[in-house]
Amino acid sequence: MIRTFIAIPLPEHVKKEVHRVIGLLRQRNRGVRWVKPDNMHLTLKFLGNIDESFVDDISRALDDIASHYAQLELSIDRLGSFPGPERPRVIWVGLDGDLKSLSEIARDIDGMATDFGVKRETRPFRAHITLGRLKIPTMIDMDVQLDNLGFQSTELLFFKSELLRNGARYTVLHRSKLISQGG
Repeated sequence: MIRTFIAIPLPEHVKKEVHRVIGLLRQRNRGVRWVKPDNMHLTLKFLGNIDESFVDDISRALDDIASHYAQLELSIDRLGSFPGPERPRVIWVGLDGDLKSLSEIARDIDGMATDFGVKRETRPFRAHITLGRLKIPTMIDMDVQLDNLGFQSTELLFFKSELLRNGARYTVLHRSKLISQGG
C-alpha cells in the first residue's frame, strides 16, 4: 500500500510569495506547523492508502480526465482558515480564476477514485493552498498583505506521499497534461 494524492503544482513565483507570507505569519503566531514551500500544491483529491498495483490504472484515468479540460488561469487572492477564524485548524491561501473548471476536475477525480475503493468526498471542494496546521485551535493574527499573483495550471500530478520524521516527502508518480486553450 502507498499513500497518495492528486494535485496541481504551483509555480515558483507563487511558492515564493506564499513563503514570504508564512514568514510574516510565523512572527505573529505560535503553535502552527508550517508547510515547506517545496511541498506546496493545490490538492484536488487525497486518495490515502491504495494498492500499488492501481498506479497505472489511476494514471490512465487521470490522463482521460485531463484530456477534457483546458489549462486553467488561477490566482492567489486571500488568506483564510478552516473551519473558521475563531478556532482555526488549517491556515490557507484561497484562489480565484477558473474555479468552476477546477471544481469540475476535482469532482471528476473524486468520482474516478471510487473505482479504486476511495471514499467519495462529503465536503464541497474549496480551492486552497494549505500554509499551516494547528494542533490546538486558537485565535491567530492573519493581518498580512498577500500579493494577488496569477498563474497558469497546465497539468495534474499524481503523488506518492511518505511521512518521515522531518516532514512529508512527495514523489511524482504521473503527470497528466491539461489540453491547451486551442484544444
